[in-house]
Amino acid sequence: MIETYIKKTKNLSFLLSYSGGLDSTFLFFKLLRIKDNNPKLKFRAIHINHQLNKNSGKWSKHCYDVCKKHNIPLIIKKIKVKENKIGIEASARLERYKKIYEQVFQKEIILTAHNLNDQCETFLLALKRGSGITGLSGIPYESKLFGKQLIVRPLLKTPRSKIENWIKKNNVNWIEDESNYDVKHDRNFIRHKILPLLTKRWPSFIKNCAKSSFILKKEKKILDPILKNNLDKYLILSSILDIENFEKLLPDTIYSLLRTWIKSNSYIIPSHKVVKKIYYEIILSKKDSKAKIKIGDYEVKRYKSNLHLIKIIPCIKNLIIMWYKPMISLKLPHNLGCITQNKFGTILPLPKPNELINIRFQTSGKILIQGNSMRKPIKKIWQDHGIAPWNRNKIPLLFYNNELISALGVFVVSKKKCHTNIKEWKLSWIQNKY
Repeated sequence: MIETYIKKTKNLSFLLSYSGGLDSTFLFFKLLRIKDNNPKLKFRAIHINHQLNKNSGKWSKHCYDVCKKHNIPLIIKKIKVKENKIGIEASARLERYKKIYEQVFQKEIILTAHNLNDQCETFLLALKRGSGITGLSGIPYESKLFGKQLIVRPLLKTPRSKIENWIKKNNVNWIEDESNYDVKHDRNFIRHKILPLLTKRWPSFIKNCAKSSFILKKEKKILDPILKNNLDKYLILSSILDIENFEKLLPDTIYSLLRTWIKSNSYIIPSHKVVKKIYYEIILSKKDSKAKIKIGDYEVKRYKSNLHLIKIIPCIKNLIIMWYKPMISLKLPHNLGCITQNKFGTILPLPKPNELINIRFQTSGKILIQGNSMRKPIKKIWQDHGIAPWNRNKIPLLFYNNELISALGVFVVSKKKCHTNIKEWKLSWIQNKY
């Protein structure tokens, strides 16, 4: 329960994911009661409007009214959920977590209200999909959201019946989402059609499902470092895998490596079918293969002897970004990072007063770069530096007016080579990890 967790933790700043439904309402009022007895505890709430239900605006209003009444800061954010191959529920969850991650303070712990029944349902859904140890491990009690922010699920050992009884006993109002009874959704089908039969026959079924998940989670904890150490042998960068010597490995070993690699970079757990497809259609293909496999917002492609996991972004090759205040870091679009001045950057000539600094993502023609004795087509320069075709239009190109100065982090144009009589500055492209 939440009381036990709070007694153990030193951090008493929380951000509650508050839908207004049964579980998050229970957790909200539990936090309120603890807060009354412990003034050091601070919590905010965040409500995500998925805009998937005609009543979603009323639900936001309900959450606003409850938080206002109890003087709890509330953030309300809208998201657009697109149905794709991972399904509407998974897509909604991913977008919701992205929005929560944007709003959480660094020192806050995110709280969600998943309960024991949710754990059992997740286990059965994973079983239905034919998942391995990762999927069957279910929902973790603690995890890092996008590998960074701590998220805790303090109700994970609490059965839904106990939550319902508390809500009724204390006469607390909460939102009933009628779509939770629509059995066309797999989770609802399990909740309303399957689990009642199973628990009637075996009253401890829900608890024992969670117990199995817990055992598998412990085994996974032992296996993960072994897989990580094995994966590190083949990593060039976190999103680039050297597959030159994969022929020496058993297919099952490769499947595990691929699953670990994809999950560590995208936080998506690919199915066995997907990793098998990557193996047969890409890894076993020729080095110049143009095959690609889409996984959520990512693609897996091959370039020579390397496997790349690429975040899909809109085409930006015609984009021009003016940098009027170079003393302030320039944030690039689509999570490509930022350009900033620092002592570790590439040495470049300062622009003249009449030269406008701008960033582009495409150029053409032959270029003479530092270290070369003759001009080369830009395509050949990219090839010489081992830049995969799909990454070339993501590298920021520094221009002064219409003159190319540098592909940041890759090359500097030779005609702008710095001399002692030219003022210099140092620029770095700081890339984000997707």
